Amino acid sequence: MVRDDPYEVAAFPAPGRPPPCRESAPRPPARYGITTVADTQLPTLQRILGTGAARQVHDLAHGIDERPVVPGDAPKTVSAGHRFNRDELDPDQHHRTVLRLVQELGAWLCTSGEITQALTLTVTYADRTQTTRGRTLTEATAHTPALATTARELLTGLGLQRARVRTLALTTSCMVSGDLALPVR
Repeated sequence: MVRDDPYEVAAFPAPGRPPPCRESAPRPPARYGITTVADTQLPTLQRILGTGAARQVHDLAHGIDERPVVPGDAPKTVSAGHRFNRDELDPDQHHRTVLRLVQELGAWLCTSGEITQALTLTVTYADRTQTTRGRTLTEATAHTPALATTARELLTGLGLQRARVRTLALTTSCMVSGDLALPVR
């Protein structure tokens, strides 16, 4: 049941649409008279949220965060993208562009000393719809030819025939330091 409140009406999903995803930590419930978490006692939060979530929310609200900070830590993902000047129909141009993106990513991986374990290709079409395909690599690598083979397979697997492509983007993810890689025999 939704009350005649504009915020509740806006939050209620329209017919035929799925309900919105919950946030990782619930907002302070107004029905308990809570407007800010920092002004709420820990036992009250524990009754509402449960012990673990209440402790975490309470500590963060008071500026306490025990998670370690790792300076210079590797980014989780790195992307390279290309937006065509006009909608591109030529599959050969798509392949050339993806190979150029692979070269950019491979150069970045080599200079940063990182290796990647996954590759994702995102294609944006003229009508602004997108198709995304990803693949986990059999072995973590920064080797450009291996990345190129995977990227080419992703693009070919889409089967683009006369597709009006506006943007191509390639993303590496699940990156780890090259020092952690096993030597190739």
